[in-house]
Amino acid sequence: MDLLSNIDPIMLSLCCALLCAGLFVLGFILQIVGGFLDIFIGIFEVFLEILQGGPIAWCGCLVVIFGCFGCAGFVFFVLNASASCAQYQTNFCQWFGF
Repeated sequence: MDLLSNIDPIMLSLCCALLCAGLFVLGFILQIVGGFLDIFIGIFEVFLEILQGGPIAWCGCLVVIFGCFGCAGFVFFVLNASASCAQYQTNFCQWFGF
């Protein structure tokens, strides 16, 4: 019992406060990490559902995915075309008014 008589009450309360604050912060960090993992796992599950649908069921999903990639590629092409038309004037730029 000699050990308990040498404990400083201020240090004990400081350690308890740091422990509570650390657990509070750790709780928030684990919530944020869990949210990001849920998003990542959700996206991964979508692709697994497409692959597990069979050869006929996921063809429509594949067409939609390629359609989205095609639209994104077209937008990227138009943005690059308008940026490069400022530097190089071609017939393509004049046809579309860039």
